Amino acid sequence: MIRKIKIFSMLLLLLTSCSKSMEEETPISKPISVTFNLNPLTVSVEPLSSKARVQTRAANTADVVSSISYYIYNATTSNIVAKGSSSYTPGVDAVPVDFGKVTIKLVPGTYKVIFYAQGKGKGYFYANNFSDKLYYDSYFKMSDKEVFYYTGDLTVSAESTNFDINLPRMGGLMRLNILDDLIPDVKKVTVTISEYNRWYCLGSSGTDLQYLVTNTYEATLGTTKMDVFDYYVTRPQNIAVTIKVLGVNDVVLFEKQLTVPIYDNRRSIISGNLFSTIGNKDFTITVNDLWGEDNNINL
Repeated sequence: MIRKIKIFSMLLLLLTSCSKSMEEETPISKPISVTFNLNPLTVSVEPLSSKARVQTRAANTADVVSSISYYIYNATTSNIVAKGSSSYTPGVDAVPVDFGKVTIKLVPGTYKVIFYAQGKGKGYFYANNFSDKLYYDSYFKMSDKEVFYYTGDLTVSAESTNFDINLPRMGGLMRLNILDDLIPDVKKVTVTISEYNRWYCLGSSGTDLQYLVTNTYEATLGTTKMDVFDYYVTRPQNIAVTIKVLGVNDVVLFEKQLTVPIYDNRRSIISGNLFSTIGNKDFTITVNDLWGEDNNINL
C-alpha cells in the first residue's frame, strides 16, 4: 500500500509539473497583435552630375496607390497564415480609415511576407493560386499597372510587433512621346507590345519571368498632336514595341519596330517625329532621369 501511495504521489507530482510547464509556455504561443505600416517609395533624383539618388516615402499613401494587399506565410511549409487587401476608387470612394496600415494577430515566430500596392495604369495586377498556401506554380501577373512590391522575412515577438514596410516601385514605364503635329492622312496610331508579364514568387530567384504576351493598344489622337502614350511593364526586361500609323480603311502609312529596355523604377521614353515625313523616321529611346540614370540608345 505504501509503495502504491508513493507511485501515485510521483505521478501526481509529474502531472503537476507538466501542467505548470504548459501554463508557462501557453502565453508564448498565443497570437499577438502586429501592425505593419506600408510606405510606397517615390524617388528623388539628384542632377546626373551627382551620384546621390535618394528614395523617399510618399507623403500620403493614398496619393500614390489605391489598393494594398498582403500574404504572410510559413517559411517552411509555405502555408498562408494571413492575407488581406484594402482598396478604393480615387475620386469616387472615400479613402479607407488607416489606409496603409495593416493590423493582424500572429503567433510569435519567423514568417515570409509579400506586400504590394497598386497605383497608376489602366490594366491589372493579380495573384493566382494563392488560396491556402504558396505553391511552385503560384504566380503574379500584371499588365499596364504601376506596382509597389516588397517580399522578405520578419520575426514577430512580444518585443517586436510594429514594422515599417517600404514598398519600392517594381518594373518601369514605357512612354511614347511623339513631338510633331498630326497630318490629315493619319486616322489611327496603334502600339503593339510584347512582354513577359508573369513571374513565380517561389521560383529560383522569386522573380522568374515567363509567359510572353502580345497586345495592341490604340493611342489617343488629339486635335493637333498625339497624346503621350504610357504603359507600365513588369520587371526589368527588353520589350518589343511596334508603332503603326494608319490611314483610311486602316491602310498602313508607316510602321516602326523597336526593342525597348525596361528597368525597375525608371521610365524608358521613345520620342521623335512620326507624322511630318512619313517613311523616314528617327527615334530616340531615353531612360528618363526622373526615375533613374539616363540610358540613351541611338537607332
